[in-house]
Amino acid sequence: MAKPDPGDFDEEDIESYLALARVQGEMAGNDEWIIALEDMTRVAWRLMTEDQKESFRAEPEIIALTDSFGDFADDQNADF
Repeated sequence: MAKPDPGDFDEEDIESYLALARVQGEMAGNDEWIIALEDMTRVAWRLMTEDQKESFRAEPEIIALTDSFGDFADDQNADF
């Protein structure tokens, strides 16, 4: 992926920030992309109010993710 044009960056659009993380991953390795995403998520979480965090946890995509993680955690305890 080519480096994004700075003129295309839209600070109001999360996709612009995700594109920056992808480019960082391509330039420095996939681990760097994951670290960048984790860092952005931590900042967003820190800035959220408790009501916003509750709304986040209630989103269907987040519920599906946490439900599948619960299955994974159960499997890890099954000694297989």
